[in-house]
Amino acid sequence: MIWSFAAVCAVVALGVTGPGLLHRASRASRACGPGPRAMLALWTLATAVWLVSCATLAAVFAAELLGPSVKAVLAACLSVLQALERNNAGWGIGVSAALVLAAALRLLWTGVRRRREGTSWRRSHHRDLLSRARRRLLHGQRVWLVDSAESGAYCVPGAHGGVVITRGALAVLSQSQVRAVLAHEKAHLQGRHHVLVGWVRLLDAAFPWVPLLRAAASEVPVLVEWAADDRAVREVGMRPLVHALGALAEAGLGRSPQVLSISGACPVDRVRRQITPLIGCRRWRTRARTALVTALVTAPLVLTVASTLAGVLLPHCDCAAY
Repeated sequence: MIWSFAAVCAVVALGVTGPGLLHRASRASRACGPGPRAMLALWTLATAVWLVSCATLAAVFAAELLGPSVKAVLAACLSVLQALERNNAGWGIGVSAALVLAAALRLLWTGVRRRREGTSWRRSHHRDLLSRARRRLLHGQRVWLVDSAESGAYCVPGAHGGVVITRGALAVLSQSQVRAVLAHEKAHLQGRHHVLVGWVRLLDAAFPWVPLLRAAASEVPVLVEWAADDRAVREVGMRPLVHALGALAEAGLGRSPQVLSISGACPVDRVRRQITPLIGCRRWRTRARTALVTALVTAPLVLTVASTLAGVLLPHCDCAAY
């Protein structure tokens, strides 16, 4: 019981105070904190730990309530109804089970609805590309070139997607800046950043009242832009990327939530981040901070597993008889 209580408290603490912990680690990322890719892993890990811990605790409580057999399930359901009628402590279990079932159904319904919307948008977008754009090899990379005076560049995942860039963007960018834009968008596709952004937005849409999930839906889209910027800087250099961000800062093309655009997040903050000198820091300090944040984030799952093992093993332990 103590382990279960500790696990529930840890899950609640992660959902409420987790954003503050991860925000502090993110602000230190240009000093001695984790970099963008590490922060992406930490935010994804935190949301996954929260969801898995909640599901595991719900399964443990359901197992304690229902038991292993069908007869036990029916008996438990009957006992819950009787408890509700008598208005004693058993009503809390019934309400909790109903809430867990409602949460699971909401997550499933939200996932199906978002997948349907995404599939519909990608089909419509592909038809639009076939009518307005053509495939072209640009700096060794196949892209969709849109015949439009509007400047913009973005990427779309999937077999019919890829990097999309307009003639208007090519008109305002130099060759090195175009390479920086292409490297940025290629980093999104190779890093599967759409999956990370879609994951946190799905959880936020399903459970918008959880501070951790709401913060993740806001932070992860920014971090994927930072990570892609760093990749472009390593391949092309800082100056071409910074000038490309300035030239395409007002680009209106690719504003759909289904895509990742070169003008995503805040271009001013991204430029400021690139031109701000790095503060020297020993590698062991960065690793130590990353390990500490990882340990704090995974603590709810560790306590949940401990609670589960305690519930399974202790009743069959010889010491339980004493």
